[in-house]
Formats: sequence, C-alpha cells, structure tokens
Amino acid sequence: MKRIFEELAFANVFAPQSVEASTEKTTAFVDASGAGEIAFLVSAAALGAGKKVTVTVMGSDQSTGGSAKAIGDAVEFTDSVGTEPQTVVVSYKVDPANPRYIGLKFQHDAAAAVVCGVSAAARSLYMPTANGWTLAK
Repeated sequence: MKRIFEELAFANVFAPQSVEASTEKTTAFVDASGAGEIAFLVSAAALGAGKKVTVTVMGSDQSTGGSAKAIGDAVEFTDSVGTEPQTVVVSYKVDPANPRYIGLKFQHDAAAAVVCGVSAAARSLYMPTANGWTLAK
C-alpha cells in the first residue's frame, strides 16, 4: 500500500502572499485530465471572527487560465474563531463537460491584508493500457 504522499500529485497554485481585503485573486490552473477529483487547499492567516473567504471554482480551455469561466456557484467559508490560521478545502469532481484546466478565484473580507496560499492535490485515475483488451477469435 502506498503512503498518501505517494498516491497524490501536489501543485502549489498560489504561492503564499499578502492579499488585501475584498481583492479577488486567481490561482494557476491545473490539468484535470486523468484525474477523478481535485482538492484545493486554501490556507489563510487568522481572518477575524465572522470574517469569510469566498471561493469559486474556475474552468478554462487554456493552461494559462485565459477566458476562464465559473464552474458552479461561489461558496463562502466563515472563520468562527478569528485567532487561528484557517484551511479551506474545496473539492472539484472532474466533469468531462467542463473545461480541462481548473483553478480557483478567491477573496476574503478581513479588516486588513492576510497572507494566503493555495495548493492542489489529485490522484490519477486508473486507466487500462491503450491495447490492454484484445478480441481473440
């Protein structure tokens, strides 16, 4: 049995940096082909009690995220404690009807700038080899 870090592919899609309040930021985009699900981990310093992080999953046909569009609705996560760093986990189940490249758009409503970073993790789907099945007559 593999250990979890051996089963998942990780990507740093938004390097930790100071993000001003109410400023939308967009992560780098990851290639969703060959994955069944992608988990995004948004890390933020303490926001303040009752403050929120709003996250939208974005899709694009370009690896650079050009012409990205929202996939689904924005979701809000509330910091109930206010004094501890927060981790928001956003799971995206890959849908072949959506664009191939997936990223996040996010913002927070804290009173001041907050350091945020985003990582993505995915497990590859098992795919049989191209000629794994043959018909014998």
